[in-house]
Amino acid sequence: MTEDSEFSQYLSELDKPNTEGYTFFTKSQTNGYSLEIYRKYDEVSGLYQYKSYGELTSIVAETVYAVYNDLEYRKKWDSYCADLHKISETSEQQNIYWRVAYPWPLSHRDYVFIRKNKIFQKTDDSPRKWCIIGKADSSSTYEVKNGVIRVNEYEQTLAMQPSTSGPGTKVFLYYFDNPGGALPTWLINWAAKTGVPQFMKTLQSACEKYTSR
Repeated sequence: MTEDSEFSQYLSELDKPNTEGYTFFTKSQTNGYSLEIYRKYDEVSGLYQYKSYGELTSIVAETVYAVYNDLEYRKKWDSYCADLHKISETSEQQNIYWRVAYPWPLSHRDYVFIRKNKIFQKTDDSPRKWCIIGKADSSSTYEVKNGVIRVNEYEQTLAMQPSTSGPGTKVFLYYFDNPGGALPTWLINWAAKTGVPQFMKTLQSACEKYTSR
């Protein structure tokens, strides 16, 4: 798969959702966003892959893109973010370190992942689309800290475009995370059910505050 086709695979979900092999899981809606979540069982890990389709009704895509990529700002609005910084950067990608604070007595998890961004616009008259792909770099030799569990199976990809029904942003989110350790699969799956909608709600709030800074 070429890099462009990898991005296109996710961007196509904005106009034509592909839920083959997935089942409807839950729906979340509040003032400011709506979200439908589908999931697919992964037999190897006993966990689920998630696809989420929705809309941030009052936030423009440029702001969502800026907030999602602003690592320093993430430390302010994400209460679970214990550390987040770039390890290295090229014109094609960023290598990022991220440590997530799990509630006591669970161990913190950390991630070393590669993030790639791309903005697409076929013609001046066609809508602009954004895609951010983040995948764990399981081959990384970046230092593993004492008492922290390194996560080697992770992907979170966000695709978006301006809404056709107002000033908001149409979004597609793909998510898979295997936090490892001794956590039972039922607990991980329960956390994902609540965590994906909560992430979108918190992201929306962060975007609203970002525009007023």
